[in-house]
Amino acid sequence: MYETVDKYSKLRTAFLVVHPNCQAKLIGCTGKATDVHHKVGRGENHLKISTWLAVCRTCHIWITENSKEAIELGFSKTRIN
Repeated sequence: MYETVDKYSKLRTAFLVVHPNCQAKLIGCTGKATDVHHKVGRGENHLKISTWLAVCRTCHIWITENSKEAIELGFSKTRIN
């Protein structure tokens, strides 16, 4: 388990270096990416960076609290097939 946490931490840090700006840019956005949003959840795709979105805390909160709208805007993907 600690191996996975360590790997995620390293990938997350590198991802935010490459993507320093918030990719959502919603109302109230701070502009600086501080979080990684997992567009398809944290399950089997947890370490798959192609499913990540660099976001500021404000946008991340909005995305998680407004899942239907986030899906419509392309910030999240439905987990129901």
